[in-house]
Amino acid sequence: MSLLASCFLLPASCMLNHLGVILLNMGGPTSLDAVRPFLENLFLDREIISFGPMEFARKPLARFIAKKRAEIVKKNYAMIGGKSPIAELSIAQGEALQQALAAHYGEGVRVRVEVGFSYWQPFIAEAMAKLRDNGFTNVFLMPLYPHYSKTTTGSCFKTWRDLHRAMGNRTFKVQSVKAYPLEDDFIDAINERIDEGLQLFPEDHRAQVTLQFSAHGTPVSLVEQGDPYSHQIRATMEEVMRRRSDALPYCLSFQSKVGPAKWLTPGTVEKTKELAASGVRDLMVIPIAFVTDHIETLHELGIDLREDAMHAGIEHFHVMPALNSSPKYIAAMAGQIIRRMDRVTARADAREHFGS
Repeated sequence: MSLLASCFLLPASCMLNHLGVILLNMGGPTSLDAVRPFLENLFLDREIISFGPMEFARKPLARFIAKKRAEIVKKNYAMIGGKSPIAELSIAQGEALQQALAAHYGEGVRVRVEVGFSYWQPFIAEAMAKLRDNGFTNVFLMPLYPHYSKTTTGSCFKTWRDLHRAMGNRTFKVQSVKAYPLEDDFIDAINERIDEGLQLFPEDHRAQVTLQFSAHGTPVSLVEQGDPYSHQIRATMEEVMRRRSDALPYCLSFQSKVGPAKWLTPGTVEKTKELAASGVRDLMVIPIAFVTDHIETLHELGIDLREDAMHAGIEHFHVMPALNSSPKYIAAMAGQIIRRMDRVTARADAREHFGS
């Protein structure tokens, strides 16, 4: 049953005639001019950043921090094309998922997949409006976050709840998945990307490549409060390696630390330098928590970390591309949706049968 709402059980014929899906993610600025308002929207989110005793001043603080950071962040975006590619890549994921679901359900079910972002266009509210205006009331919320954290999936779900509550909680019948860290096709998709990445190393070096899994960090206090994100990240990594036959050395690190609070360790930069100091010369970085390329894969890892790694003594360095529209990743999302919707339909069938 969905975390977001009680399961609105409909007759099977009603449940299966249409299905709307919203792919949820944080989004990214679509131009250099969008960097500052994007950052401001991010800092306004209580689920992602705590201002503690200064909470009463969140709006002016968000504006101040966004203004202060914008020029530096703009330079980073300028180095990857002047914008985030996350919108185009997410829309491509949505188109591929729509095709997969339409092929599964056939002509008797209308399927529409929209992208909804937390902090920039297309916003979650825009995705909701498109589904509503086109008659889609059965909605599945599909996070582009395989691992659950209150700061990511939790924040998206809260945004959805607040928007739907403003509509009277009557517009949509909602299903969702919180996390899918061990979904078979998701694990296989990562291993496919690793295999592709290994081909970029000299042939006589491939057996000695170290795999460094890198995930977005979180404050340790969040882990202590029960946030499952870091445990799910480790579970994914261990399952990926369990399925491999090459016994490559591997490790986990965390990136993107912000602020003075204690965050998960080791940090990705520090771990890379440690590996280099220990004699590692061939390194592949695997952005395990990111399924869509954006600033943290393309710039933070692909540019900044590369420079740190080469300076520290790494000779062959590659960052694994995010899964993006990997057919296996699309299959992983489709599988999650189909299995959950099938269970809902089965319950609706049973209810209709025994109620007649």
